[in-house]
Amino acid sequence: MMTPTAARAFWLALLDNAARIVVEADALFPSPRAQSLVVLAQEEVGKAVWVYKTFWSAWNDGDETPSEVPELRKQGLRHIAKLMEATDFVTALVEVPGSPEPVEIELVRTHAPEVLVAYLEGMAQADNQAKKKGFYVDLEEDGSFTVPHEIDRPHLRSQIWEAAQMVKTLLDEDSLRASVAGQPVPGTKEVEARLGAVLAHGPDE
Repeated sequence: MMTPTAARAFWLALLDNAARIVVEADALFPSPRAQSLVVLAQEEVGKAVWVYKTFWSAWNDGDETPSEVPELRKQGLRHIAKLMEATDFVTALVEVPGSPEPVEIELVRTHAPEVLVAYLEGMAQADNQAKKKGFYVDLEEDGSFTVPHEIDRPHLRSQIWEAAQMVKTLLDEDSLRASVAGQPVPGTKEVEARLGAVLAHGPDE
C-alpha cells in the first residue's frame, strides 16, 4: 500500500532509473551490454506505467487515500509482464494477421484482444531474449552457441533512442495531465534532461 504522494515519488524514481540506464546504454554503444540495458530500461518503464494507471486519478484529485498497485505484487518479478506493459503503452499500431496494414491498437484491444495479447507477448519475448543474448553465451538446441560480442546489432542505436522516447512519452503524458489539473510537475524536467543527448541524435544516427 502506498499513498499517492509516495507512489509519485516511486514513479519518478522508476523513470529516473530508466533514464539513467538508457544513458548508460548509449555510452556503451555498440557493446552488447547496451542491448541488454535497453531492455532493462523498458522493464522499469513497465513498472512505472502500472503505478501511473493506479494513481493518476488520485494525483489529479489530490486524494491521499493509500492504494495498492496489484501488478507490482503479482507480476513485479516477471520480465515478460513488465515488457508487455511498456510496449502496450507506447504502441499506436499493431500488425494483425490477415490485415494488409497495421491497425490502431485500441481497435485491436476492443475487437481482438487475444490478438493484441499475442502481439505484445511476442514482442516481450523477443526483447527478453535480446537482453539475455547481450549478457550470456547461449547454447542453442542444434548444439551451436551465440556469443554476445559476435552478434550483429544493426538496429541497436534505434532501440536506444526508442527506449529514451518511451520514458519521455510517459513524462509528456504526465505533464499534460498535470497541466489540465493545474498542478506543478516537480522532478520530471530533471529526468527528461538526462535523455537530452540520446534523443538529440535521433533514432537512425
